[in-house]
Amino acid sequence: MKDLLVGIFDGKVPPELLKPSIGNIQPSFVEYGEGYVVAKGFDNDRAIQDYEEALQDMMENGGFANPAVSQICAGLITLYDAKAATTKDAQYYDRATEYISMMQQAMQAGMGDAALTDPTFLYLESRKQKLRRKKDRRLAKGAPSQELQTLMKQRPERKKEEK
Repeated sequence: MKDLLVGIFDGKVPPELLKPSIGNIQPSFVEYGEGYVVAKGFDNDRAIQDYEEALQDMMENGGFANPAVSQICAGLITLYDAKAATTKDAQYYDRATEYISMMQQAMQAGMGDAALTDPTFLYLESRKQKLRRKKDRRLAKGAPSQELQTLMKQRPERKKEEK
């Protein structure tokens, strides 16, 4: 667990707590024909790692009754859904579905049986079904074409040097 108060008062921040630099990768879309594009340079792995660490901290401090748990789960659902779309890997839809279930558990912990009739709970159930359909479509398509795999392995372009 990170000590979020380190460096606030004395100005000295240990190197392991410094935020990493964003880098010099230019997020962009690469066209590969017929109106299709591949996202390059959109790395959300760091955000996923930060959200998962925050979720672990929230679970240690109150469990599912902690109101922040469902908010962090909502962020992780979106991040994993986006990661599945950009990497063309169906396993990330499973992770998003797991966080939907976790968010529903958090709602039940806070609201009891009334959560089952809450519109947000019902929306999450429909979103879970949508993610399952997306996963099924991805699996039915199979592996991306060789051309698309080559584009996905390409390194994103670097930001242009400012003068």
